[in-house]
Amino acid sequence: MHPALAPLRDHLLSARDPRSAVRWLRREPIDRTLRAMAHGEKPISHEAINELPQSTRVRYFRRMLIAAGTLPTIDVRLNDLEIRSRAFIDTLPAEQAIIVTRFFKWETLRKLRRRSLDRPISVGMANVHSSELHKIAAFLAWLDEHDLDLPTLEQVTVDRYLAHHDPNVTIGRFLNWAARHRITTRIDVPRSPSTVSPATLDEEAIWEKVDILLQDKSTPMSSRIIGLFLLVFAQPIRDSVRLRREDVQFTEGHVKVQFGTTPVILPPPIADLLTEHLDMTRDQRPYVGASPGWLFEGVMPEQHLSEASVRFNLNKHGLHARIIKRARLDHLVQVLPASIVADITGVTVNTAIRHSANTGAGWGAYPELRRHERDLDTNE
Repeated sequence: MHPALAPLRDHLLSARDPRSAVRWLRREPIDRTLRAMAHGEKPISHEAINELPQSTRVRYFRRMLIAAGTLPTIDVRLNDLEIRSRAFIDTLPAEQAIIVTRFFKWETLRKLRRRSLDRPISVGMANVHSSELHKIAAFLAWLDEHDLDLPTLEQVTVDRYLAHHDPNVTIGRFLNWAARHRITTRIDVPRSPSTVSPATLDEEAIWEKVDILLQDKSTPMSSRIIGLFLLVFAQPIRDSVRLRREDVQFTEGHVKVQFGTTPVILPPPIADLLTEHLDMTRDQRPYVGASPGWLFEGVMPEQHLSEASVRFNLNKHGLHARIIKRARLDHLVQVLPASIVADITGVTVNTAIRHSANTGAGWGAYPELRRHERDLDTNE
């Protein structure tokens, strides 16, 4: 066996059920690739894995090698986006491929790599940028079909294209980039009308949804808890899935979670649900001695629960995160100072002030978060 694979061997041997842990290793193309690596026939590198047909199985293999310390940590989703994008660009005519490659490399990838230094990109962000390339390629193909090109592009041409296609920010962003690099002249692309609507959920409707999640055992517990964090504390799904076990504190008979600067005390029913989740998952970590890690573990090795799976589960109950977060912040700033709302929820003070101004909020003394009338708080 290649010495560089020793950390992977030790990692697998630390599994609570080694047979289960290695079962997936026998599947192709993992089995063939791992054998080649073990015999020195293939380099043990991310580049070698990039050559495989990308799939959930291959992604799991890559994350396992990272978790074992065999491969260095990278932003796997960003790496996948690069692979998918290169494969798509290779299907384009040569002239289009040159333009799309330049845009992707210097406009998209450069920004994503800087962002990835702080936080890996999300599935949604990867999908947005993948879709972006397809829209740009479609626009360039339309120009070719009409014997037009970017250097001679006119405003009337872009207006005609947008009149027959869904208006979106992608074309505007692409043309602004092209103009900055003198590939085309400056073109005005009207912004799409904002689809953001004011919060329509009143407070009573929010507490009704709290009741649903507290009682519904058909929804995975992790999604129920994250949904409750959203409904009660205006927590975005993207932040909740990234909570770590160390963000939960047990003090003086209370369960606290640190969403922002100051930990907040969970109402008893939510605290009970979170405690049950912790008890259930404490002994389910697949590897002995593994660090506590994520509060909500995902399927991939050492990865948190995916935002997409939580959204899917919550959408079935009509829980749309953006609308609910906006509505809940509107409610909170009416009973708490903006600075305190920012402190406990993790939003910026400016965001809290904006919600306060939009709702005409006038708060008095510092009250507790609303006591839930349907046994959300303690039964005394």
